[in-house]
Amino acid sequence: MEPTDCRMRPAHYLFPLAAIPALTFAGYWSLRLAWADHLSRAADPETVERSVRLVPGDADIRIRLANQSEAAGADPSPALQSAAALDPANATVWVRLGLSAEMRGDLGAAERSLLRAARASRQFEPRWTLANYYARRADPAHFWPWARDSLLMAYADLNPVFQLCWSMSQDSTVILECAVPPRRSVLNAYLGFLLRENKLAAAQPVAARLAALATSEDRPALTAWCNQQLDRGSVPAAVQIWNTLCERRLLPYAPLDANCAPLTDGDFAAEPLGGGFAWRLAPLAGVAAGRNPSPRYLWFSFNGEQPEACEPLAQFLPLAPGARYRLRFAYRTSEIGEESGLCWRVFDARTGASLAASPWLSSPDWKTAELDFTTAPATVLARLTLTCRRLPGATRIEGGLSLRGFSLERLP
Repeated sequence: MEPTDCRMRPAHYLFPLAAIPALTFAGYWSLRLAWADHLSRAADPETVERSVRLVPGDADIRIRLANQSEAAGADPSPALQSAAALDPANATVWVRLGLSAEMRGDLGAAERSLLRAARASRQFEPRWTLANYYARRADPAHFWPWARDSLLMAYADLNPVFQLCWSMSQDSTVILECAVPPRRSVLNAYLGFLLRENKLAAAQPVAARLAALATSEDRPALTAWCNQQLDRGSVPAAVQIWNTLCERRLLPYAPLDANCAPLTDGDFAAEPLGGGFAWRLAPLAGVAAGRNPSPRYLWFSFNGEQPEACEPLAQFLPLAPGARYRLRFAYRTSEIGEESGLCWRVFDARTGASLAASPWLSSPDWKTAELDFTTAPATVLARLTLTCRRLPGATRIEGGLSLRGFSLERLP
């Protein structure tokens, strides 16, 4: 065996030795970055400035320096400009540069920076900032496109955008055409905003656009809109939206027609919706109600503790003025005498004038009944109500009532 030459070392012994400087350097930079990060979170600009000198190529540290400078009342622009140079894709930095330039009165630089932010990011913030910038400049030509883009990109509360649009113009047509995109979620939010702001005239074309795109998620908003239209007596508009929802099968009803079919769901094929032109069940103490699916009928149970006068069931009817109608229905009662205090009544929805009332409802077996009435010359909406009241000298009723087979036809 030949003696080993200690001067001849295999290469694999040299690799660990060569890695030592690299590991040392990496460890040094890890410690340096950690220390710089610690300093950058200080509350005074001088300390943060030290972290910048330690890691001059870190854009986040420059942003922290800008924050501390601004908090101390100094100009954050130099630090922001350095951050933008290091990270030109950071839209938030460009937004801040733009706002800072606007505060200094340098509108050219402000607009350039805000537009650069919009190019850097397709998100909501730069578009919303530009919309506000042009609103402050009273520049509608540039405002409307950015307001529309804001609504396209927004994903949470849209009300601030709608409010800004209305501060820019009181013309609802301009707002709808220029700012509101034909997106279902945006139209739904805008309709809710208009209803809360009581801008009902502006809401009508929005409701029409939403109804054409609606899904079941939009039904509550559109039903609420129909309710407000009925409260105002705006019957044709409410019927138009209601029928659109029916035709698109978003409501389980046939479309309405004042001349041929003004009553909704006379067979109680669906659960009462409680709004629009559907049956409305009033929640009343002492009254229970439900729908029997087969055979179909609606039932009520009175325990004697209901109010002395109440309307457990009602429906709005779009009718023609000065026209004759006939209501047909079937009913039966249980343990309710002839002087029941239960009857059907028809009122003019606008004036409250009574148009007709049926005899008291009392029959242990199913019985078909009719009620004829004539609308007044100005009547376009009636309210059909099941009325329950305690008669003089009698106690409140206790017992059951079942209803089915409703129809309403216009007579020659």
